[in-house]
Amino acid sequence: MAVVGMVGVSFVGPAEEIERVAFHLLETENFEPMSPEVMMGGHPMPGRVQTFRGNRYDALLDRLETLWIRAGEPLPRKRVLPQKQISPQIQTVPRTQPEKEDPEPLFSVLEAKVGRIVDAMATWKAELEAIENEREVWRAALEFGDAVRETGRNISSLADVPYGRFAMGSLTRDNWRRLQETSPASPFLAMPLIEEEGRVTAVVFYGVDFHGDMEKIFSSVHMRVIPFRPEDALQYDNPDAVRYHIEDLEAEAKNRREMPARYISENRPALERLYAVVYAKQRIYALAQKRGELPDVMVLSGWLPRDSYDAVLRMTTQEVPRTLIMAEQGDALEEAGNELPTLLSNLPLIRRFQEIVRLYSLPSYSELDPTFVVALSFCLFFGFMFGDVGHGILLALGTWFMEKKGMMGHSIASVLRLAGGSSIFFGFLYGSVFGSEELIEPIWLSPMKDVNTLLPISIGVGIFFLTLGICFRIQNAAHRGEWGEVLFGPEGFSGLLFYWLAVAWIAAGAEMPFGAGVFAAVMTLLFLVMIFGNGLAKYFFQGDGIDEGGVVHVFSIFHAMLNFVSNTASFVRLAAFALNHVGLSGAVFMLAQMVEDVPGGRIGHALVLLFGQLLIVGLEGLIVFIQTLRLEYYEFFGKFYRGGGREFLPVLWQKDRSGVRSEVR
Repeated sequence: MAVVGMVGVSFVGPAEEIERVAFHLLETENFEPMSPEVMMGGHPMPGRVQTFRGNRYDALLDRLETLWIRAGEPLPRKRVLPQKQISPQIQTVPRTQPEKEDPEPLFSVLEAKVGRIVDAMATWKAELEAIENEREVWRAALEFGDAVRETGRNISSLADVPYGRFAMGSLTRDNWRRLQETSPASPFLAMPLIEEEGRVTAVVFYGVDFHGDMEKIFSSVHMRVIPFRPEDALQYDNPDAVRYHIEDLEAEAKNRREMPARYISENRPALERLYAVVYAKQRIYALAQKRGELPDVMVLSGWLPRDSYDAVLRMTTQEVPRTLIMAEQGDALEEAGNELPTLLSNLPLIRRFQEIVRLYSLPSYSELDPTFVVALSFCLFFGFMFGDVGHGILLALGTWFMEKKGMMGHSIASVLRLAGGSSIFFGFLYGSVFGSEELIEPIWLSPMKDVNTLLPISIGVGIFFLTLGICFRIQNAAHRGEWGEVLFGPEGFSGLLFYWLAVAWIAAGAEMPFGAGVFAAVMTLLFLVMIFGNGLAKYFFQGDGIDEGGVVHVFSIFHAMLNFVSNTASFVRLAAFALNHVGLSGAVFMLAQMVEDVPGGRIGHALVLLFGQLLIVGLEGLIVFIQTLRLEYYEFFGKFYRGGGREFLPVLWQKDRSGVRSEVR
C-alpha cells in the first residue's frame, strides 16, 4: 500500500525485435514510454539517431475505420493477436492456444492495401455526390414545373422569354432569409421550392440586364446554383417522366450508400484481419512513440513497475536475443533529477479513496502514499459528525441511485457509500435513527447528553492525527536525507516533543507528575533547539539546513506553534457537527409537531418529516463531506504532504479515441 517502485528501461536492437518487445509490453499494459535521452542523463541523442513523436499508423487506422463508419457497422473487436513474432524472420515460442496469421510487418504493404480501400470509398463518394446533385436538379425541376403548370405554361416556354431569366439554387435557411430581405430593394423575385434539413431550394426570377448583379447576390448568400440549361428545359415538362427519373436516381444513390456495407460483407475475413493488423501496429507504435531510430536499429525507452521488470527481462532474453537491455532503478534516476511517474498500489477497498488523494494532488514518486490512512480517517470523521442509522441508509441508497443514473462518478459514489456505512455504524454507537434517540439504546454515548465526553474525545482524535501527520513528515524528510529537519525542525522530533509536552501540561493541570518548572525547562530547551535548528543542522550534518533569514526563521517557528493550537482546536468540529446533527433533527420533529393541529395535520406532519429528513441528508451531508475534506487536506495533509506527482500513464491495448488521454489508462 504505497507508491510502486519504477525501473527506467531501454531496449536497443533490430526494429523487428523491438516491435516484438513493444507487442509484449502492450499485453502487460504496464509500460509508459519516455524519451531515450532520460536514460542518457539528459544528454541529447547523437545526430544520426532520429527521434519520433508521431505515429504513422494513426492515419491508416482512421482511414480503415471510416469504412465501417460509413457502412453503419460497429468496428471489429479489438482482439489481442496471439503471442507470435510480428516479423517472420524470428522463430516463435510454441503456444498452446490456436495461432492466427502474423501481422504484416511492412508499412508500405499495409498502406497499399488501405489505399485501395480508400480509393474505392472515394469513388463511391464521388459517384454518390454526382447522383445526389443530379437528383437535386430533377427534384427542383419537378417542383418548379408543377408551380409553372398551375399557370397554364411549362418550363420550356419560360426558357424562351427574351427579357427574363430564372435560376434555381440551394442555400441555408439563414441565407434564404437574407435573400428575402434583399428582394424588396432589388429587381428579382425569389420563391421556395423545397425546404428540408435546414436548407431551402428556391427559384429566382430576374431581368436579363440584372444578370451580373444577381451573380454577386448569389455569392453573398452562398447560394449553390443548380446547373440548368434552357435547351434542356423540354425534358422537364413531362412530370411523370421526371418522377420516374428521380426514382431511378434514388435507387442508384441507395446502391452507392450500401457499397461499404456490401464490400465488408463480401470481404469480411480479410478486412477484419487487416484491421487487426493495422490496429496492432498502431498500438505498438503508440507505445514506441518516443523511440529513437538508426538504420535498422530502434531504441525504445520507458517506465516499468519494478515487479513487472523480471517478466519482461525473461521474455526479452528468450525471444529477442539480439536486443540489448539497459535498466536503472527509479531512485537513482530521481536523484539524477528526473521526474518519475506515480503509480499507487492499494487494496480494492482502500483504492476507492485514491480519488480523495487525487483531488488534492498525487504523491510524488518518493513520497509516502496516505491513501490507507485517508480511507480510515475519512470514514471516522464523517461517521463521527453524521452518525445516524437512518440517514446513513438514505445516503448510501441515494448515492447508489445517482451513480446508476449517471449523475455521479463511480469513485466519489464508492466513497460516499462507505461514508454512509460509517454513519450507520456511528448511528448505532449514538443510538440515533432518523434523528430520534428513543428507538434504540446507544452502544457508546449520546452526543447531546454526553457533551463533556464528546468534546475531549474529538480533541484527542485531533491530537492523534496531528501526531501521525508529523510522524509522516519526519519519515518523508528522512527519506530525502534532510536530517536537520528531522531532528531540529518545528515539525520534526523537537516540535513533536514540544507539542506533546504542551498537551500533557494542559491535560494534567495541577496534578503534574514532575512539576511545572521541569515542563517549562524542557519546553524552553526544545524551543531554543528549534530556534537554532539551522545552525545545529549545519554543524552536525555539514550544511544540511534551510537558508532563510534569522527573523524569518523565528517567525516560522512561532507560526508552526500557532498552527499546532489552531489545528488541534479545529478538530472540535467533530463534536460540534455531531451536536448540530442532533439539533437539526430535533428542529424537524418540532416543526412536524407544530403542523399537527392545522387541517390535514397528519399529512403535513408526514410531509415535514419526509422533506426534513431529505434536507438533512442532502444539505448537512454535503456540509459534513466538505468539513471532512477540510480536516484531511488542511489539518492532516498540511503537516506532511507535498504532492505534485505525475500519474503513471501506460499505453493500453484498447485505444480510447474520444479525448486527450487516448493512449493511456
